[in-house]
Amino acid sequence: MKKTYKYAALALFALSALAITAFTFQNSSHSAALTMRFVNLFEQVHFHFTGTIVAWWPVYHMMRKFAHTIEYFFLGLTACFLFNVWGSKHYAGWALATSATWSLIDQTSKLRVPGREFDPTDFPFDIAGYLLGIGLAWVLTKTLPMAKVKISNN
Repeated sequence: MKKTYKYAALALFALSALAITAFTFQNSSHSAALTMRFVNLFEQVHFHFTGTIVAWWPVYHMMRKFAHTIEYFFLGLTACFLFNVWGSKHYAGWALATSATWSLIDQTSKLRVPGREFDPTDFPFDIAGYLLGIGLAWVLTKTLPMAKVKISNN
């Protein structure tokens, strides 16, 4: 059972990191098309509730930034649980260092993708995401008995 927790935490972290990598290596047209799907959904919901139309460009920009927060929320959350389950004494600190490093690698990797660019304005959204994820994981490990799974020797 103890090994199951360890490997589940590792698999969830790897899945989160791979999802970010997959989004990073999308070409610019696929990335824009994915964002526009969410923009269109947002506009439909907004129009349904308010009866007004919103300008698409600010929503498009907001969706792209918000996506970073969501991606890195899951990275920070899974990294924190990973380091906790594997027995690290300073699991939140390791999760923070890992998430920040991944964020930098993610932005730098975009330089290799045609039509993509290093965008330093993404960093605050990445940081907000992984800090929220790490914070939630830390609170859960301190308050929920089932989340206090410290396994270090098996």
